[in-house]
Amino acid sequence: MDQILPPNLNDLEFEALRQIAAHPATCHIPSTIQSRLKDIGYAKEVLGRLVLTDDGLQRIAMGRLISTPSALGTLTGSLD
Repeated sequence: MDQILPPNLNDLEFEALRQIAAHPATCHIPSTIQSRLKDIGYAKEVLGRLVLTDDGLQRIAMGRLISTPSALGTLTGSLD
C-alpha cells in the first residue's frame, strides 16, 4: 500500500512554521522559506501577512520528526 507522507522540512523551515504560529504579525521569515511553505501548502498570505493553513498547524502538532515505517524498522522473526 502506498502512503503519502508530508514533505520533509529542514530545521529552518520548521522553526519558521513555529514562528508564524506564535507571532504571525512580527516574524521575519526569509523569502525562500516563505515561498517553500506556501508551495507545499503550509502557509498563505492573508491581507499581506503570512499565516499558517490548517495543514501547517497540523504539521506543527506532528512535530519535527515524522515516524515512517522504514525509520521504525521491520518486525522480523517467525510466529511458531
